[in-house]
Amino acid sequence: MVAARSRRIALHLALVSYCLGSVGAFVWCVMVSLKTNPEFFATSPWSLPKSLEFGNYADAWTTAKIGRFFVNSLYTTSVSVTVGLLLSVMAAYVLARVSFPGRQLVRLVLLSGLMMPGFLVVVPLYFMLRDLGLLGSLNGLILVYIASQIPFNVFVLISFFASLPKEMEEAAYVDGASASRTFFRVVLPQAMPAVTSVAVLNTLTTWNEFFFALVFLTSDDAQTVPVGILGLQVNAQYAANWVELFAGLVITMIPVLVLFAVAQERIARGLTAGALKG
Repeated sequence: MVAARSRRIALHLALVSYCLGSVGAFVWCVMVSLKTNPEFFATSPWSLPKSLEFGNYADAWTTAKIGRFFVNSLYTTSVSVTVGLLLSVMAAYVLARVSFPGRQLVRLVLLSGLMMPGFLVVVPLYFMLRDLGLLGSLNGLILVYIASQIPFNVFVLISFFASLPKEMEEAAYVDGASASRTFFRVVLPQAMPAVTSVAVLNTLTTWNEFFFALVFLTSDDAQTVPVGILGLQVNAQYAANWVELFAGLVITMIPVLVLFAVAQERIARGLTAGALKG
């Protein structure tokens, strides 16, 4: 009893320390982003800004091209998550509900996609995008993101669809509804908690994805936020404009923080809904 209580206390202390460290890092970034460059180098890193320099955010948005990177990331994330989720939902429904020869083989193939590290497929993907004329374009990167999202999405959604009762589908078939109509009007609304959770997780992953974007985006104008921040960090070392870098970091972190704050309960509820239904 005492040992279990001690473990809980230690776990809670570790979680609180982690949260305080994360919040402290974000607050520090905001503080630095509101300073001037001379103040950043002349004062203590932990000191409060003498005056709030909100112009750093405008400079980061325009001069440092954070606005351009932001739009690129918004485009790639929204398109890849929407298309990938639509394909994944239909594939997961078929694999969970329809019996056909080779179904287990298809499941194993999709599951193998979760076990393969990204660096193993980057070379063939590079040549494939080059041959298709999509290397260096956001559309080519979107195709890579869609392909990388599908295995995880299907793996999560299959268990949820398998836990749904079949009575409503059977009633829809008796009423003369087609398979597609039954799926979109009857099954999909019941699966929205899981679909929403997967969509949020895909959004967070795609928005912060760095490796594929660094390799496949060869143009400066086509860079996404993580790659653009890297370029901004390199430039800051030579131009000594660190406050602009921190302003760009804050701009790119805010959408992710807002999305997670709004959807964190839906993520937990959606990922456990299938287990609770079973």
